Amino acid sequence: MIRVIKSFFHYLLVPFVFISLAWSVWRAKVKAKKYKKEPLVHTADVRYKMVYKICKRVLFCKNIHIDVQGFEDMSLTPKLLIGNHKSNLDAIVMIKVLYEISPNFRFTFLCKKELQKNAAIRACIDLIDGIYIDRNNPRAIFDVIRQEKELLNQNYTLVVFPEGTRVFSHEFGEFKPGAFKVAYESFVPVAFFTLYGTSGRLDKNKEHKVKGDIIVKYNGMMRPQEFITTTAVNLAGKIKNIIKNSYDKIFNDNTKKGEKK
Repeated sequence: MIRVIKSFFHYLLVPFVFISLAWSVWRAKVKAKKYKKEPLVHTADVRYKMVYKICKRVLFCKNIHIDVQGFEDMSLTPKLLIGNHKSNLDAIVMIKVLYEISPNFRFTFLCKKELQKNAAIRACIDLIDGIYIDRNNPRAIFDVIRQEKELLNQNYTLVVFPEGTRVFSHEFGEFKPGAFKVAYESFVPVAFFTLYGTSGRLDKNKEHKVKGDIIVKYNGMMRPQEFITTTAVNLAGKIKNIIKNSYDKIFNDNTKKGEKK
């Protein structure tokens, strides 16, 4: 009965939240355009809060709840933060999760260049100083690493999905070693997390849609001293296995819960 009442009020509020979302997106476009021309015009606090509110409203409209696990153990020092990639929703979820750890926590994303085509998405990425990568231009990686180093030096944490593209099934794609290069060059820790339940929630591909709460689990961190003597290929493989094992455990636990119901 309580769930029915909650659902009723949720759907009652959605139109109003959607209007607020549309207004926030319009404001974000305006602010992002001005920010690109005059970097000092909007403070980081203002920019991050705006993007956070947009993400929060998107999740509300989609009636998506997030179960955050273990992030209270994550330090706020600059690092490379690695996760699996299942959906366009992944970055939206992570913005909400990371902002709620601390509004003063500065983080951004390595994003595919194609996202620039969407004005609303581009505005949000630009407001949090996101880095774009052209996957069809291997030479561009040097400029990307330069930008990553600059942001790490400014105490940013870089969120990277090393699969490079969404993998809709419960399988994982290859974790590309190049995604870890900046951790070696900047001598920063590599932390890793698991995303479960985002597949098919904000994508056209509904074949592998996962229902229920989205789970975001922090799996730990490796300091530079722990991986500096190993190759990026080995590091990518090791972290992929940690995240995949965590994902499989969540999947199996959820399957058992479903069977009990």
